[in-house]
Amino acid sequence: MHIDSPSVPSVCERLDSLLRDGIARHRLPGASIAVLENGRIHEAAAGWANRAARIEATPDTVFHFGSVTKTLTATLVSLLIDQGAVDLDAPIARYVPEFSPPDPAVREAVTVRHCLNHTSGLVGTVFIDTGRNEDTLAKQVALLTGRPQYHPTGALLSYCNSGMVLLGRLTERLLEKPWHAALVQDLARPLGMHGVVTLPEQALRGRYAVGHLLDPASGDWMPDPNPFLFPGHMSAGSTPCGRARDLVLFAGMHIDGGTARDGSRYLSQSIVKAMQTRTVVSPVSFLNAGFGLGWGLYDWCGTRIVGHDGATASTLAFLRIHPERRVAAALLVNCRHGLPLYEDLFSAIFTELCDVWEPGAPPTAPAGDLAAMAGSYSDGHVRFDLNPAGDGMQMSLQPLSANPLSKTLVQTAELHPRGEGQFFVDGPDAMVGIPDPQPTRLVRPFAVFEAAGTQWLHAGTAAYRRL
Repeated sequence: MHIDSPSVPSVCERLDSLLRDGIARHRLPGASIAVLENGRIHEAAAGWANRAARIEATPDTVFHFGSVTKTLTATLVSLLIDQGAVDLDAPIARYVPEFSPPDPAVREAVTVRHCLNHTSGLVGTVFIDTGRNEDTLAKQVALLTGRPQYHPTGALLSYCNSGMVLLGRLTERLLEKPWHAALVQDLARPLGMHGVVTLPEQALRGRYAVGHLLDPASGDWMPDPNPFLFPGHMSAGSTPCGRARDLVLFAGMHIDGGTARDGSRYLSQSIVKAMQTRTVVSPVSFLNAGFGLGWGLYDWCGTRIVGHDGATASTLAFLRIHPERRVAAALLVNCRHGLPLYEDLFSAIFTELCDVWEPGAPPTAPAGDLAAMAGSYSDGHVRFDLNPAGDGMQMSLQPLSANPLSKTLVQTAELHPRGEGQFFVDGPDAMVGIPDPQPTRLVRPFAVFEAAGTQWLHAGTAAYRRL
């Protein structure tokens, strides 16, 4: 007699237990996850939204989006492009006339496209608080106006919060409302993203997941005393929060060619395709493929993946989309130690549902003249020092400015060679800039290369200029 073996629950059916097990294994405060698969949304949450107050995380808890917000800002701008209000290749100063850098050529050179794909050449971030009134983005633009170019416009991919600040100001001018209101009224509500909030006091109206830091004295998690970054960076990700479900609803619109979950059209198919089409190539030769218009593009063993990461002073966010398989997953963690949890959950989700996952450690190969690549590299906020060590490099990282995102300890890592000017880090070193990093099987790429008349260290999205 044939007896059928019991069916194995799918990864979506096991989402709750996978999340709880991962939080316990990696000793994290809390997290929320959502998966979009075959049009269905699966979600789970576990741990603490606020450990000190003993508030548990639920699927309705709002977590920080961090820089995943940049894809929301890019989508608002794409809506205006669809409506004919914005020309993608026009100077952004046409729409933000107060952007008036000292060099008139820069004012004419920096386009909307450059801001969307991180090739503007503007200084990446200006960590100066411009208050929380409705002129905060305008004041950020005024700060940018006086800063010198980081590199010539269009010369290379260099992750740029400042470009997103300009795009946020563009939406304010054209939609005639503050960015924080535009995001909710013109994007979140039409897409059914009802958990999205953009101001701190809005987050406090419901169940809010505060970011957590490790208490150096006790080793326990404690709430970050400054959980919200400067509002002047809100369109780049400093304040918006929401549910993991909200992010996969957003992803679903992009998967469905611009159609919202209720069947209404939000974006045209052509602009959705343009957003997901590579416009700039990353200098690293694996994992990070480059950027479209707002979207980060990843190469998972030859498969194109769309997404973005986010981080605040004490949170992490991950969003990944497999457009062809119509699968999306969002993970929100209320501490900076969430990379191993991302590995556990997303590897299970994308391996089972899409037969693909991030590439593992590549074969080593000579990287070239290590002595010529040795030296110090910086973006003004952090400094990397590279020194030859065997076949690879010893890399040390230290903060140069007292700002919320660079308050890390001095850290060292081993760069393994994988070809001319190409390196990778693995194990705990993959958690770059995180105190007490945990082991992981993930690898993260680096490259040293020449561009715009100087040498650069590149981490897949961010570029650091040789000092």
